[in-house]
Amino acid sequence: MKLLKSFLAVAVFFFFAAAVQAKVETVEVKITGMMCGGCASKVYNVLKETDGVVDNEVKYPGDVAIITYDPEKIQPAEIVTTIEDKTDFKAKL
Repeated sequence: MKLLKSFLAVAVFFFFAAAVQAKVETVEVKITGMMCGGCASKVYNVLKETDGVVDNEVKYPGDVAIITYDPEKIQPAEIVTTIEDKTDFKAKL
């Protein structure tokens, strides 16, 4: 009986731990118009301040942003719109 209770306690713990973890997704966005590392830094900072973006990496040269986001808070199309609205660059999924 003790073993069963211990097993159930562990199972319940892992169930709730998994439920608490946010589900995140990753998207790659092509960015055109960046001319230097400062441009990449601008995009990085805009994404860093965007609600729902968990992490991001902007590559210059390479002209791409790899963005980890919470799909319950933001969608890829909204990320593209945010980049285009808050910077001078074009973005495409």
